Amino acid sequence: MSTIPTILFHVGHQDYLFMCLRQALFFDNEVHLIGDNVDYFKKQIEHSKFHIVNFQKYDELSRKFRPLYKHFSSNPIDLELICITRWMYIYQYMKEQNIEKAFIFDSDILLFSNISEIIQKHFPGDMYLCTSGSKNITGGQSIFTLDKLHSFVEFCFSFYETQIPKIEMWHPSYKDDGGVCDMTLLYYFAHNVSEFVGLRLPELPYFENDLTKVMDDTHTFDLHIGVSGNHTYPNDYEMIKIGKFVQIKKIHMKDGIPYCFNVRLKKLIRFNLLHFQGRNKQIMRHFYVAKS
Repeated sequence: MSTIPTILFHVGHQDYLFMCLRQALFFDNEVHLIGDNVDYFKKQIEHSKFHIVNFQKYDELSRKFRPLYKHFSSNPIDLELICITRWMYIYQYMKEQNIEKAFIFDSDILLFSNISEIIQKHFPGDMYLCTSGSKNITGGQSIFTLDKLHSFVEFCFSFYETQIPKIEMWHPSYKDDGGVCDMTLLYYFAHNVSEFVGLRLPELPYFENDLTKVMDDTHTFDLHIGVSGNHTYPNDYEMIKIGKFVQIKKIHMKDGIPYCFNVRLKKLIRFNLLHFQGRNKQIMRHFYVAKS
């Protein structure tokens, strides 16, 4: 089977983005960046498995979507539009490049494995996402086939074409709970629900195609280094305080690979990646191993 590439969408050239890219390449991943500053990146990262394209080349669907969008998110409008339309940029890029399946990840993630090998062994399906104990679904690390991503993009268009009146009815009750964002769209899409009935669908089961499950009782993907829960278990991993108020997983580095003690399984579990969401980007450099 051919290599399954990793793809990320990011505009800008922050330090943590370079750590993300170089570490992914260090673990022999094929890396595709849809971004900007193409010439700058090509000079900074010379690697046969690194590919960069300008995001503006793939903005056809994004331009069609923007007039449909109405803002119901607690995020700034420009940020939320990027969060949603990135899926459209990625879909158009995958289609042009004939990429049938990909691992899509955010730029605040450090990889510690060859992701293609893991996908081919453990994830034969067409879509895998991450869930938390509160039944949120995130695509910050996800697996999509081209066809499934196309279906999700079509869902986004349909949702904003047909559901705005229903969202407006609900909006006052959840405006302080994050509002409607790309995770809301993923949550509804993953559960095959097209009619908006609020931010949570408590009667539905957890989404089973979850990347944060422990595989072979030995390894997993990190939902977020700042939370203990993965999948259905809210307190799965041992935590440690850093500073007065911040907790992160208590990571044990062995030969450049992160492990954390799983209190339910009573053993160390290898992490194929670590996710440094929000302010945790500040500690990303402490786990960066591709320094040579």
